[in-house]
Amino acid sequence: MKDENQSSTELKIFEAAREIFQSKGLEGARMQEIADKAEINKSMLHYYYRSKEKLFEKVYQLSIIKLIPQIASLLNEEIPLEQKLQNFIEKYLELIKHNPDIPLFVLHEMNKNPGRMKSFMLNEIGKKVQPFLNQIREEREKGNTVDLPAEQIMANIMSLLIFPFIGRPVFQVIFEMSEEDYESFIEERQKWLPDFIVQMVIKQ
Repeated sequence: MKDENQSSTELKIFEAAREIFQSKGLEGARMQEIADKAEINKSMLHYYYRSKEKLFEKVYQLSIIKLIPQIASLLNEEIPLEQKLQNFIEKYLELIKHNPDIPLFVLHEMNKNPGRMKSFMLNEIGKKVQPFLNQIREEREKGNTVDLPAEQIMANIMSLLIFPFIGRPVFQVIFEMSEEDYESFIEERQKWLPDFIVQMVIKQ
């Protein structure tokens, strides 16, 4: 029973910390806020994690480092470009819909801790993206894609995928969206965005 209670407490801490770190970053988060969110006292939080930095590293390792390479690996499937685009966009949107603060978290960390994020991005994403960029270049040479460099095509795709999550506060203000309205907005994008991006990249 003690082990079960300990596991339950650790899970509550992890989930509370992940939510707060993803929305506020390392610098903006407070241990008291995490303790309150996990419904424990601050002393117990420090019993499990002696510092905010230790807790952040745990969240960073179990959440961000696992999820982002999972997304990047979708680009390495050995399938035709059109099908790959469709699969990648659908799976990406599904993953991010359940972790909507991750793009903003990554952006925040790139500004606050550029060395750590640069190394991670290079090793876990940069190398995995290269085969996809090469596939776009090959298809462009065959005349099967729009006449743009692979890097520009990739930037266009990522802008359409990421910005609605990074720009969530802006959208909610200018479109007068509640939380429910925003969720409906994202679900609507999930329906048409894969086909839209395929049509944007593949020459019809």
